[in-house]
Amino acid sequence: MSDEIMAIDVLNYPFTQDGMKKFWSSAEMKEMSNRVLGGHTPQGVTPQQFVADMDDAGFEKVFIAAVKMGSYRGKWLANDFTNQEVHEMIKDYPDRLVGMAGYDPMDIMTSLRDIETAVKEYSFKGIYAHTLGWDIRPDDRRMYPCYVKCIELGIPFSMQIGHSLELMPSEPGRPIYVDKVALDFPELIFVASHTGWPWCEEIVAMASKHTNVYIDISSHLPRYLDQSLVQFMNTRGQDKVLFGTNAFGLKRCKQQLLEMSIKDDTKRKVLRENAVKVFKLD
Repeated sequence: MSDEIMAIDVLNYPFTQDGMKKFWSSAEMKEMSNRVLGGHTPQGVTPQQFVADMDDAGFEKVFIAAVKMGSYRGKWLANDFTNQEVHEMIKDYPDRLVGMAGYDPMDIMTSLRDIETAVKEYSFKGIYAHTLGWDIRPDDRRMYPCYVKCIELGIPFSMQIGHSLELMPSEPGRPIYVDKVALDFPELIFVASHTGWPWCEEIVAMASKHTNVYIDISSHLPRYLDQSLVQFMNTRGQDKVLFGTNAFGLKRCKQQLLEMSIKDDTKRKVLRENAVKVFKLD
């Protein structure tokens, strides 16, 4: 099966040497790196090498997010990648590398204009938002203009849902706050990223209740996924869960999912088929 499934990673980050240096440069990311990773962070690779790594690991496409993450203590951007930066990084491999636009709820109009450019001119396929640093929930009024823009452009919206590993508030990441968003915007495809842990039963409830809510399992290695989420994706949630690596290693994450005691149909859908459907990749 490893050779059969060309996986799709719906959440990865700017991977070049400059991109990685910038990604890990803020005080928040440095602190998290020291606490969780022992200070060891990726050095970055060229786009050519990244695509070669995709080939080696059996990936057809990887989504690269233009991350905009607020700093809770500093009230500035702890991560600030422009859509243009990501486009320059991935433009030579349009069939393999897919852009995800960023959204800054503290600069709404600029963000909306930049999103439109990213989708119409750069062929970006969605939006990824990380709002916990601003203490902003999915149902905050500052998020609603972005949802309208996603519906207008026909693209999914993806957002970190669950606790914050960085020193930022976690409570805004409760999956239950997706409930009103899904009710208010039934045409919006909402991808709850990062598994919703430690509130995995809440995220399963949202994906079960709302036809327009999906889950991606990025940020947690497959072998450590919460059992309530594993049971959901292997049964009634087979069509509602997507695969993402969160830059934890293409080969490692795919192999761990393939080694899980789940149905072959589940592996195919999670690794590839659900992403093709949600992001209209066919």
